[in-house]
Amino acid sequence: MKLDKNTNILIVGLGVIGGGYAQALTSAGYNVDCITKEQKDIDYAIERGMIKRGTTALDKELIKKANLIIFAVYPRVFID
Repeated sequence: MKLDKNTNILIVGLGVIGGGYAQALTSAGYNVDCITKEQKDIDYAIERGMIKRGTTALDKELIKKANLIIFAVYPRVFID
């Protein structure tokens, strides 16, 4: 897959790793949204321009819109 500036990226998990991805990808000009557990993390990221939007719930529209999904969560999440 080739990324271009029209690529919509969804990051699942906005902790240290997910936040780092969000900041770097947004700085590079990509459209970045997120799904994460804490609303305060979403608010922080939006205020600093790291993401366009985010949610703490599964959002089928964000998932459908995404061309690339980055999972930045602990591996045990997939097992649980």
